[in-house]
Amino acid sequence: MKNWKKPLAAVLAGMLCIISMPQVQPLLPAFSAAAAEKTGTVGALTYILESDGAVITKCEETAEKVVIPEKISGKPVTEIAEDAFQFCENLTSVEIPDTVQTIGKNAFWSCHKLQHVTLPKNLAAVGDNCFRSCGLLAELEIPVTLQKIGLDAFCDTAWLKNQQTENPLVQVNHILIDATTCSGTAVEVPDGVTEIGNFAFYNCGNLQKIMLPASVTKIDWGAFWQCSGLETLTVQGNLAKIGESAFSDCTKLSAVYTVMSEDEWSNVQIESGNELLEQATIHYNSILEELLLADLDNSGSVDSTDVFYILLGVAQNAVGMDSGWTPAQEKAADIDGSGAVDSTDVFYVLLYIARNSAGIPTTWEMLVA
Repeated sequence: MKNWKKPLAAVLAGMLCIISMPQVQPLLPAFSAAAAEKTGTVGALTYILESDGAVITKCEETAEKVVIPEKISGKPVTEIAEDAFQFCENLTSVEIPDTVQTIGKNAFWSCHKLQHVTLPKNLAAVGDNCFRSCGLLAELEIPVTLQKIGLDAFCDTAWLKNQQTENPLVQVNHILIDATTCSGTAVEVPDGVTEIGNFAFYNCGNLQKIMLPASVTKIDWGAFWQCSGLETLTVQGNLAKIGESAFSDCTKLSAVYTVMSEDEWSNVQIESGNELLEQATIHYNSILEELLLADLDNSGSVDSTDVFYILLGVAQNAVGMDSGWTPAQEKAADIDGSGAVDSTDVFYVLLYIARNSAGIPTTWEMLVA
């Protein structure tokens, strides 16, 4: 009698499973509907809802003027995804709300008719090629919050070309993002620049000497790639990181002069692809062969102390006394290269400090020219 109980129990268990299955089935469509609610369209835009906000993922290619809403389904729009507007060839204008913090790579690449973009006040990052080949985009009001700028984010835009014409050392919020139009053999990066951006000096074949002020803490990926004539790098201190392949193909790089000690230099994070830099002779704790213009105290920046030294020397010369400058200091004080240090040079130094302190990126070349 006991032998038939186990097969019977198995059959009954199977029947119970079959009977109970319809009770589970209605839950599956409900789950799918919940997933579907996370994506949708508003106007010409496609979006996806995430836990902390909405992301714009696509725009209709026929769209001409687009206003991105601040909120979708009660959630703030925080991001424009990569490729979202790419090849929207009819797009002429887009207004981006202040809720957006990130614009992904290729987001507006090749929007050839795009002329007007309202960038959000809280924008923190733009990806690689973000506005690349937006040839008619001439004006951009870039917020001070923008600190991460991808490779070629503004390449082939009218805005970048205008900036290059005004100053070949193009800065955005203290990041030097482009110096590819520099034609000189020696370049002095202005005090206040904190970062040399991705491929900033790419293929500047004439460049032989680069001088970095103490304010520079980071050199990004490929910053000096293919600067085949670069021989000397001067680092005034505080450098913390050198990105991947920053000095790749700098085949003539032979010397690095730095006020940093050997221990301090050893703490600099140097990523792969910088073998040519690491093979160069490092001159630690060095008194640099040439001072940066106006940096008479060799601090790596131009400030009121330098103004004092220049004024003192000019005053002492005026009454027949020795200026007290070393030859290197006298050369650094001769801003206009006239061969004599006078009130004109003092004026240039004061103007340089005032403009850069006010957040107006200014180089000596701009002033003296």
